[in-house]
Amino acid sequence: MKDLADKLITNYIYLYHTDEWLLIPVYPDQVADTMQTTFNQTNALSRSAPTFTFTNAGPRTVQINLTLHRDMMDEVNYGASNLKIELGDDYIDTLIKRLQSISLPNYRATSKSVVPPMIAVRFGDEIFIKGIVQGNITVTRKKPLLDDDKYALFDVAFVVTEVDPYDADTVAQQGSFRGLTRTFKDGIFA
Repeated sequence: MKDLADKLITNYIYLYHTDEWLLIPVYPDQVADTMQTTFNQTNALSRSAPTFTFTNAGPRTVQINLTLHRDMMDEVNYGASNLKIELGDDYIDTLIKRLQSISLPNYRATSKSVVPPMIAVRFGDEIFIKGIVQGNITVTRKKPLLDDDKYALFDVAFVVTEVDPYDADTVAQQGSFRGLTRTFKDGIFA
């Protein structure tokens, strides 16, 4: 199964809080990768154009919309992913539960702190983002119904907000694929 995993390593979601990675055998139809920047405008005396001063940039957000097929997810991930399938569920049921869990924080009683679950998402050699899920996680179940009365198709949508800061040179060199390290990649299939 390691050969199959090596071929599919380009599309996955890694859940830091459970140390699980979910292979995704499809590419999204589109990925919206947004970086916000803010400059303050100042109108100076005796000047025909305003001056601009940098205020802040970011955070970068990546909006992901996936269509998942129950049969495809089971066959591709059988023996390849480290996701532990819940009793009575299949891969897609457990995946949906894990994705819904990343919208809620972990509570640490000892430090009395709330820690948002971190994820990393990769699609091919173009998109990689490490961050937290900001906003909604939407799961839309669609027909046909299978023999066990479960839906066969799922649309999953969520937005990841980047947590690591990057400078202009890094972004100019790595673009939307910034943040992936060799240690992280090698650790997934160790």
